[in-house]
Amino acid sequence: MVIGKSCPRCQGDLAFVDDIGDSYYSCLQCGHVVYRLTRALVQPAGTQERPLPTALSREEVHRRRIRKELAARRQSSAA
Repeated sequence: MVIGKSCPRCQGDLAFVDDIGDSYYSCLQCGHVVYRLTRALVQPAGTQERPLPTALSREEVHRRRIRKELAARRQSSAA
């Protein structure tokens, strides 16, 4: 996999390298190694940043379900 113009040092292309026991991205032009990709490297400049998805706890899912049911009851009783 190659990610174009993503090297933080020379703005070159990063290629995925899967060695024995290690995987990383290496720049094809300058050889710079990036072990973890960040959103800034993957996302093109000038695009709007979206929040990263996060896992919800069971309690939060339950709270959201209750709020949704209460809102539906309020709307049905108001109508």
